[in-house]
Amino acid sequence: MQGPEGAAQLRTGRQALERADWESARSAYAAALGEDGDADARDGLAQAQWFLGRVPEAIALRERAFADHVQAGRCGEAARAAVWVAHQHLLGGHGSVARGWLARAERVMADVPLCAGHGWVAVERARQAATVRDQTAAASRALEVARVTGDADLEVLAISLLGRAEVRAGHREAGLRLLEEAMAAATAGRAQDVHTLGEAYCNLVVGCASAGEWTRAAEWCAHVEAFARASAITPLFGACRTVHAELLIAHGRWADAEQALQEALAVRTPHLPQVGAPTVASLAELRVQQGRLAEAGELLAGREEHPATLRALALLRLAEGRPRPAAALLERGLRAAPDDAVATGGLLSPLVHARLALADLPGARTAAAELAALGADTGIRLLDARARLADAAVELAAGRPREAAEPARRALRGFTGLQMPFDAAAARLALARAVAPDDRDTARDEAAAALAAFRDLGASRAADAAAAVLRECGDPAHRRDAGELSAREEEVLALVARGLSNAGIARTLVISEKTAGHHVSHILAKLGARNRAEAAAHAVRRRQPGGLLPG
Repeated sequence: MQGPEGAAQLRTGRQALERADWESARSAYAAALGEDGDADARDGLAQAQWFLGRVPEAIALRERAFADHVQAGRCGEAARAAVWVAHQHLLGGHGSVARGWLARAERVMADVPLCAGHGWVAVERARQAATVRDQTAAASRALEVARVTGDADLEVLAISLLGRAEVRAGHREAGLRLLEEAMAAATAGRAQDVHTLGEAYCNLVVGCASAGEWTRAAEWCAHVEAFARASAITPLFGACRTVHAELLIAHGRWADAEQALQEALAVRTPHLPQVGAPTVASLAELRVQQGRLAEAGELLAGREEHPATLRALALLRLAEGRPRPAAALLERGLRAAPDDAVATGGLLSPLVHARLALADLPGARTAAAELAALGADTGIRLLDARARLADAAVELAAGRPREAAEPARRALRGFTGLQMPFDAAAARLALARAVAPDDRDTARDEAAAALAAFRDLGASRAADAAAAVLRECGDPAHRRDAGELSAREEEVLALVARGLSNAGIARTLVISEKTAGHHVSHILAKLGARNRAEAAAHAVRRRQPGGLLPG
């Protein structure tokens, strides 16, 4: 037991946590801990350390607090500590360790009468659930316990997790209403633990983004970032930057998205390296869209087995002209998420294109039909727009361009309504191909609009495809010069002209020195230059009025 001085330090620590003064909380709890140790002080110190970004130290402290609680016979507190440790290991990509800590919490609570501890065990079961059905059942159980025991934090988190499960199951509106209910309760003061508030925030913005509800996501992202900055919650800030970046990518603000993802990686990687996998996946997908395949490969190296990077890796394989491994990756992901409508939709769309590249028209048509059914069943507009674009791609591959026109138009309307310029341009390009046999003028207009959008975004591979359609439509202005540089090569050439070495180029563009060297070699070959000096001279000439490089 703590003496009067220790008890006062505990109160000081709790008050500091409530006002998000992490350093003062750390000092107070460290003083309360004393030489003999105290479970509550250790718990509080763990929370303060976590908010300061010292995650390994926080985990070690809470593991010891668990043992202290067990020894003192405080089963509910022990279960909550074990659940917290399990969740941190889950976030860190250590699933086996997380399951072990969940088992410890379950064992501690096995013969204990109903109390909040049972609800916290159910919360962790929901987090670790392999299926959406199991997640729903566990979150519902946590909510029941919360309402019986009156644990407000447990209730907020249970509602939030139930909302995530509903969105994943394809029940968009029901899920988003639950997520918003949890957030409203948390911000109204129902949540006493800042962890609860932070997790509810993240669940909401992730749910909005995964359902393609970009307006809702943008609104809540602003709240999340303001909260994370004001509270100096380093790990939460990193998570929210990733979701915000996905929103920026969807809306075509790729430069801003790139900055947000780099910030998120800088924040998250030092504290929880494996938590950075979704951030890496988002940046890798952006690199693929930009045509920077070597950089995407570097980002994904060593992460082939992580579920969060599976789709990004499949998109990279498709872009590399390797549809067979892409299809295998996507099919593996589908088997792992049988009742997750959102994840399934994200995998079916590229699977259509992988099967078309393998000349598997029946397989592509089946995947497109599954995607269309998913969009209709869930009411998720993003899935519906993707399904229409997939239908158009299948009809074009089948040699039925007239049948491709209407789904392409519907995809264009859908993506335009969602304010997704890259996807809208892809739909325009599909429409151009569809109408080309009957109306070459309209086809040229649509392809030209797609080309302009792709160039504005910096999507070099897609721009090349649009230029190819223009050439097929008889537009002589888009005959490709064999020596034409990609957008990234133009950037590298400008840096060569400034006298930067490969190492300097790598630092400036945040790429590896090896990738910089590859770019320089390709530029020399395309320009017919014998060395960097000749390439630099060529760059100077290109900067003259009418040239390609900016001043």
